[in-house]
Amino acid sequence: MARVKLRSYLTILTLAALVPVAIFAAIVGANLVDQERKTFRRGAQEQVRALSTAIDAALKGSITTLAAFSLSPSLDAADLGYFRRAAENLLAGQPDWVNINLALPSGRQVVNLKLAEGAELPNINTVDGSLERLLQTRNPVVGELVMGPVTRDWDFAVRVPVIRDGAVKYVLSAVLKPQALSQLVQRQDLPDDWIAMILDSRGRVVARNLNSEKSRGQLAHPLLRDALAAQPGAWVSARSLEGADYQYRYLVSDTTAWAFVMGIPSATVNAAGRQAAWLFGLGLLGSIGLAVTLAILISRRISRPITSLASAVKAIGRGAEPQVPEEPRIEEIRLLASALRAAAKTAREREDLIAREKQALQAADRAKDEFLAMLSHELRNPLAALTAAAHVLKVADPVLESAVKARGVVERQSRHMARLIEDLLDVSRITMGKATLEREVLDLARVASNVVQTWRSMGRLEGARVAVQARPVWINADRVRIEQILANLLDNALKFTPAGQPITVSVRREGGDAVLEVADEGQGIAPDMVERVFDLFTQGPLGPDRGKGGLGLGLALVKRLAELHGGSAFSASEGLGRGAVFTVRLPAVDSLPEHQAATGHAKRSARPRRILIIEDNDDARQMLRATLALGGHEVSEAHDGRSGIAAAIKARPHAVLIDIGLPDIDGYEVARRLRSSTLDGKVGLIAVTGYGQPEDERRALEAGFDAHLTKPVEPERLEELIAALR
Repeated sequence: MARVKLRSYLTILTLAALVPVAIFAAIVGANLVDQERKTFRRGAQEQVRALSTAIDAALKGSITTLAAFSLSPSLDAADLGYFRRAAENLLAGQPDWVNINLALPSGRQVVNLKLAEGAELPNINTVDGSLERLLQTRNPVVGELVMGPVTRDWDFAVRVPVIRDGAVKYVLSAVLKPQALSQLVQRQDLPDDWIAMILDSRGRVVARNLNSEKSRGQLAHPLLRDALAAQPGAWVSARSLEGADYQYRYLVSDTTAWAFVMGIPSATVNAAGRQAAWLFGLGLLGSIGLAVTLAILISRRISRPITSLASAVKAIGRGAEPQVPEEPRIEEIRLLASALRAAAKTAREREDLIAREKQALQAADRAKDEFLAMLSHELRNPLAALTAAAHVLKVADPVLESAVKARGVVERQSRHMARLIEDLLDVSRITMGKATLEREVLDLARVASNVVQTWRSMGRLEGARVAVQARPVWINADRVRIEQILANLLDNALKFTPAGQPITVSVRREGGDAVLEVADEGQGIAPDMVERVFDLFTQGPLGPDRGKGGLGLGLALVKRLAELHGGSAFSASEGLGRGAVFTVRLPAVDSLPEHQAATGHAKRSARPRRILIIEDNDDARQMLRATLALGGHEVSEAHDGRSGIAAAIKARPHAVLIDIGLPDIDGYEVARRLRSSTLDGKVGLIAVTGYGQPEDERRALEAGFDAHLTKPVEPERLEELIAALR
């Protein structure tokens, strides 16, 4: 068989392709006008969709702002005075809004910023039909364009439901000017005789690019309104408000039930198809002539790079760098050449990636070993002290000074270990978003003063010069967490400040923030560490003794707890040896009334009670019994659930302390059985467990417990609970 060159095949292929092209051209020419009209309409349709999206975005912005405002705590407490002030501030920052009102589900308004407090307020149910839609869907709605009963001008309302406890408590509305939408329509780059307009759900003109002010509020042509009611998007022929023939493309928004309409003169639509037919015919003739010429030229340029590519493939097979044409003129060949180069480059990059991943794994392994070593050190120190103290208590007379000191060591080191574990749990809870706050309105200055005074009375500030400069400033926060923030900052300052150097704790108000600041003149912070001191497990350089060590959790908890309260934390230092300042900013609130602020929590002492302990751990049970016996209580005990239930029915104690993780039946079941027995209502049940998550406390209360304590239990807290039991 005779061999034929590639260029000959390409020339024949081009000529053969011209025959079906000519046939296709004849068919296309017959349908060109209609197809061009469809293309023209598709372009207009896409423009309508884009503009409709822009309008939806503008309205959704108002809906989002209003929905966020509906979460105001003042609506939970029905504090309409505070809500009105907050609404006035919001209205001042919304140039397109003219009013904000709040109504009950019945439609009766309770707040209207345009009317004075105490004035008779209109019912929004008589303004438009949007209230019924909102109550049916419980979703935000956009009302119709109406002549506002308060503004006396054309406007429309955006309404969102205020849902509390699964029900619509209020309807929050913002009244908007249509001029903002008019500006959006006017900005569209449309031909002078095209119409762009926005219609509300009843077909009334909200905004229009032609005769904007005159046409606002008018009803669109009946044919157009009928089409809007029939389907959410289509073409329709109708007359404009000026009486001209137009073809309208509209799209009804799923969000607002409003429609964006674009009108194109009918003559413009028909002219586009005829013009395209002429252009197509001329282009086809020119393309045929050009195709024949190019086929001959291009066929000569294909064979040479193909030969080069064959050599490149062989080079890749040998593992060498492929040698391909530098700038091939044929796109497919250029892509193939690039793919060949990329294949070789990918192989090299894969080897580099494997090396980097290996380094990353080694770094992670080192970090894990360093953390475990750090944790081991921080746990071994108190364990060593506890072991030594236990030996002293075992061999020494309890009244000797060494025994007294040993008991102090046991108490301090036990609290230290409990704090280490609690810090680790706090970091875990906050990182996973499971931390909860028990907020109350409190004076930050008083909290700071109390913490410093407590530390001073406990001897933790011995040798330190700690001064408090606090002015009253109120915050809505979790008291325990705020005390934890200050304790961590104070502990950090004491670690890195030599004895006798001043440490200042200051509290003040700056604008809308309550500012807590702990400043020292101690070791200072290196410039490269200022931004990192709040990172987890981050510490400055430490010696082998780790005398100022720790787990690196204290400042990390400060930052995360501040952010959990809606605040922030940051540090500043002029360098090593120049001291440091740690600042926490929290949102400030109005102060409490004097009589409420002065109210304290009086501690109650428990009178001697009959108490039953149900605990399977012998050491924990014996120490808890000893603690309660020292308080004058009559204590009995049981080591599992079933024997505990029997002992409770027999002894009829005033309170039962129950561990959750018992060997036979768990503490929840013990509580349920005691509540269903003849003891119900006559005995207080306290869960004493190592499970400390909010879900664990909820389960305990549901099972019938009166209180939930997490191990290790502070004796003072236990006494308070026992005293509070009926």
